[in-house]
Amino acid sequence: MNQASTGEDMTRADNLVAPGTESLEEVLGLFHDEAALYAKLESYAATQRLMITWDDPGPLLSLLEDRQRISVQLTEIAARLAPVRRDWEAYRTRLSPGQRCRAERLVRDTTERLHRVIQSDEQDARRLAVRKQSVVRALRAAHSAGEALSAYRGSADGARGIGHLDEAS
Repeated sequence: MNQASTGEDMTRADNLVAPGTESLEEVLGLFHDEAALYAKLESYAATQRLMITWDDPGPLLSLLEDRQRISVQLTEIAARLAPVRRDWEAYRTRLSPGQRCRAERLVRDTTERLHRVIQSDEQDARRLAVRKQSVVRALRAAHSAGEALSAYRGSADGARGIGHLDEAS
């Protein structure tokens, strides 16, 4: 994740002082930042879909850490936007028609991206569950094969011992 853009995103959020005092441009900027973070989250979800099939979990864990950082940023922005969302009609009436259109487009885009990320994550969870069951079956089969081999070795060792006893008699 680009640290420079992260700092800019959070600086804009930190400049808001108290609910109701946000400038319209700051509110629009927060909506923009939120939409950009959801776009990044959606991109990471697509990458995650590929990574869950890899045998090496390292890159997936790194990606999940990045997703967690984005989630923290989104939580901070959501907290800053909460008063705006609660009193949306009051803010909406203060917006010019162009600003209103921009804000509604950003909110709609964010909502659509969020739904796609949730769907993707649910599909990934199902894929991981199937993969886990496959690994469990393979481990059970290997364990059963190991038990059979041990039993075979045990009976072979026992048969050798009996033969030795017969020869010694």
